[in-house]
Amino acid sequence: MGDTAEDLNYDCNYNMFLTKSTLANLTALDDRQKVVRWMRKLATCNRTINEMKLRNDFMYYLVINVQKGELRPPFNENPPPGPLPSLAHLLPGGAEAAGDEGAWTDSPFGKQKPMLYQHSPDGGAFLAAQPVPRCGAFCYLAVVSRAKP
Repeated sequence: MGDTAEDLNYDCNYNMFLTKSTLANLTALDDRQKVVRWMRKLATCNRTINEMKLRNDFMYYLVINVQKGELRPPFNENPPPGPLPSLAHLLPGGAEAAGDEGAWTDSPFGKQKPMLYQHSPDGGAFLAAQPVPRCGAFCYLAVVSRAKP
């Protein structure tokens, strides 16, 4: 989506919905309470467009943690006090995680996105949103056609 406040709020609300609907993946009540505290903190982070973008980055990683059923830092602790921009270092990849390639710094691919993501028309957004099994394989098949010139 775009960078307007309306679009950023829509994305945040959608991720809140995803988090709430997958909260049952967390077996420990304490973990569920931490997620609710994080969601409450993130819901208040809407003073500037940059803060809203950062909030959405946090929400993205929170959704992934809840979907996997395991909280990883920083979500395995209650949200610390203070404004969200001062917490950017807590995101995977550090403060650079808000950029395009920063999220890949903790991955086995290094700073570069996988080739499949690089050549994807949406930059891998569709694939990144798909669930990844804990064991087994994930297969993605796409069939496209292009008009002949």
